[in-house]
Amino acid sequence: MKYLGSRILGLLVLLLLLMSLTACGSSLKSSNHVDKVQGAYKGQELAEYNMYINFSNHVNSEFLEAKANYFAYFADDNLNYIKQNGTKEIVISRSEQTHQCINDLNEILGNTPSLSLEKTTQNLLPEVKAEIEILDEMADYYGAKEYTKDHFEKGKKLHAELLKTNQTTNNHISKFNTEFDKVAKEQDLAEMEELKKNGDMVSYVFADFILKAEAVNLELEKQNMNAANILKLDTCAYCLKYDELVNSYNELERVTKDEEQLDNSGITAADITAIKAKATKVEGDAESILDRVQSKDDVEEYALGNVAVLEKIIGTPEKLAKSFKELDSEYTNFIALK
Repeated sequence: MKYLGSRILGLLVLLLLLMSLTACGSSLKSSNHVDKVQGAYKGQELAEYNMYINFSNHVNSEFLEAKANYFAYFADDNLNYIKQNGTKEIVISRSEQTHQCINDLNEILGNTPSLSLEKTTQNLLPEVKAEIEILDEMADYYGAKEYTKDHFEKGKKLHAELLKTNQTTNNHISKFNTEFDKVAKEQDLAEMEELKKNGDMVSYVFADFILKAEAVNLELEKQNMNAANILKLDTCAYCLKYDELVNSYNELERVTKDEEQLDNSGITAADITAIKAKATKVEGDAESILDRVQSKDDVEEYALGNVAVLEKIIGTPEKLAKSFKELDSEYTNFIALK
């Protein structure tokens, strides 16, 4: 591996640390659970479950990414505050959708919650809300260029406030992810069982492929893999999950070419064109990681500090993660057709 400056590597580690909080819930879960396939939850429980999905999706993407971007811009390797050049435009991301999810969940928790996540969520919601308010205040402060009047004094104060709660909040999000993933896994398996029972094998094979693809991503996250260290991948552990993905993809190929199965599922070959393309991309990106490791091909140094670039480079965990999110999003569109 070529030498990488400690500043770039430190920020990369920070960004990956924040992103890894989603390891137990890395996929953006679909909240489009229709009545005919309700799985484990029904009625009010199903509505509550969908609200938890929305919160999980936004807190693990919008909110954590907002914090990661802030620290990458305003902190050194030890998260100490860094003053930015006052001539540059400074933009702090807001987490409006996460904030709305908190309001929605608070209404449920104030009434009669029915799922087992109540205690964990009640502790977490005020922590996330408080940090969103800090980030919003930062956005107002830097947006109005108040730092030109007080020489970044308020910026330093807000940074200290965020830093004070940052680790605790991150730990509680990680705990929530672990607990929610258990609930979500039960729901996913129950839904899949109903799909099979109803003879909807096309939807079943796509759902199964998504679960297998998620398992591959989780294995990479379990090993703390990223573009910088991908050549250290434990290929034996990875292949256990990858082989299951390939088997699932082969079954997906078989079922989606079966006209009778398409008819039983009430869809046409045209309906699955987009989602099948996304699935093919995921399978290919998972294979490309093995190819890179086996050929001992380092990711070029220039790309290591830029996630947007890494998401386009063949054979990186970042590219696979992006492809998986696109697949999961397309699955939501596919379910809407049903």
